[in-house]
Amino acid sequence: MRVDLVAVPWVLCWILFGFDAALLSLVISVPLVGVLGPFAGGWVGATMKSVASIWMFAVPTLFAWKMGRTKPLVLNKRMYVVASVAALLVRAFVTIIFNFYFALPFFFPAWFKTPEDIIRFYNLYQSFVGQSLGLAGLAAFIGEVAFWNTVQGVIDMYVALLIGLVVLRRFPVAAKT
Repeated sequence: MRVDLVAVPWVLCWILFGFDAALLSLVISVPLVGVLGPFAGGWVGATMKSVASIWMFAVPTLFAWKMGRTKPLVLNKRMYVVASVAALLVRAFVTIIFNFYFALPFFFPAWFKTPEDIIRFYNLYQSFVGQSLGLAGLAAFIGEVAFWNTVQGVIDMYVALLIGLVVLRRFPVAAKT
């Protein structure tokens, strides 16, 4: 996984225009993400990016729905943090499952034919995250995927928030929601 800013426009679109616009933005740009990005990853990379990032605006949409609209959620720091943490938890869970059964077997079919191959790999080649936490095997895999997706999710949520707050402050009528 590489940390990027691809999902920031999707979350920003949600902040300014709502769920439907964010989903449309994701659907339009995912093929471009898979083909044109510097480390695109093809259809597997595009699928994984969308599967991981959709939660960064889908889960907060549920919170916004409970509050009546998106703008009050975005302006309420405490609720935005709660919605972000919930989105990060969902993202981590989904990406662990998808990486284990989909991305790794498709990206590296020669290395990961079975789930046991993934566990064996994480026993032999520990990353900084796994070594720092004293993890091996399945725990190292889960820790690695959850850590990097949390880093990416925080970037997605808070870079978009900063940009969104600037836009809302300068153009208060700009937001649909």
